[in-house]
Amino acid sequence: MPRDPHVHFPAFRHHEEARQEANNAMMALLVGAQVSAQFLELSRGSSKLLSEIFPGISHIKRLDLRPEAAQSILRGAEQHLGAMAVPQALAIHEGFILDCLDLLGVQAVKAFKMHAELATRASSAFDADLLSRFHVLREMRNAIIHRSGTADHRLIAAIGDLTPAGDSEWKKHAGRSPVGIRGGDRVTFMLGELVLTLATTKALAREANRMLIKAIPSASWAEVIVDDHLQQTTKKLDPRQRRRAILGLRRFSYAVTSVSDAELEVAAAARGVPMT
Repeated sequence: MPRDPHVHFPAFRHHEEARQEANNAMMALLVGAQVSAQFLELSRGSSKLLSEIFPGISHIKRLDLRPEAAQSILRGAEQHLGAMAVPQALAIHEGFILDCLDLLGVQAVKAFKMHAELATRASSAFDADLLSRFHVLREMRNAIIHRSGTADHRLIAAIGDLTPAGDSEWKKHAGRSPVGIRGGDRVTFMLGELVLTLATTKALAREANRMLIKAIPSASWAEVIVDDHLQQTTKKLDPRQRRRAILGLRRFSYAVTSVSDAELEVAAAARGVPMT
C-alpha cells in the first residue's frame, strides 16, 4: 500500500492548493493588521491624517483617519477577517465535495445534504464528530451572510447535534464553544474558528477522497487519469512517450487505485491518444 492513502485527482489538488492559499492570505492579512497597528504607535498623538503621513500608499484616503482611530480598527480586524475567511474556506470545501459527487454522476445537491449523499453513494460514512462541527460552522456562516450575524433556530439545532468530542475539539482550536448560543445572539468568527474550519474541512476532504477510491470503478479512474494527463500535456507525443507519461501519472498521483495498463490503453484510445 502506498504511503499516501489518497488519490491526487485534479479537484483534490485544486482543493489542497486553494485551501492553503486562503490560509496564507488570511493569516497574512491578520498579521499585517496587527503589525500596522503596532507601527502606528510611532505616530501616536499626531493630529495628521494617514494620507498625510503615508501619501505613497494606494487607497490610503479610503481610511483617512488619525493614527489612534486607525489603530483601533486594525486591532479589531480579526472578527471582520474571520467573517470573510471562514465562508471562503467552507466554499472551497463545498466545491470539492460537489466535484466528488460529480465523479459519481450526482449533481445539484444542497450543501447541507452533500456529505450524506456522498457517503450513501460510496457506501461509507463520514466521521460524526467532524461532520457535526462542519454543520455548526456552516450554519454560523449562513447566520453571518444571510441573517446579519444573528443566531436562529437552524444554528441552534446544529449546535444541539454537536457531539461531545466535536465540542471538545472546537474548544481546543478556538478557546471557546458554540454551546450556549441562543436564538438572537450575535455570531462571530475569530482566528480560532478559522483554524477549526481549515482543520475540519481538510479532514473531511481526505475522508471523501478515500471514499472515492473504491466507489469509482477502475475503468472510470482510467478515464480520469487520461483526462488529467491531457489537461497537463498539450504537446504532441508519440504512443511510446504517451504511455510513459500516463503510466508515470498513475504511479505518482493515482497509486492507490487499481487501474490496470489495459484499462488505461482503452481510455486513451477512446480519446484518440493511443499508448501503443
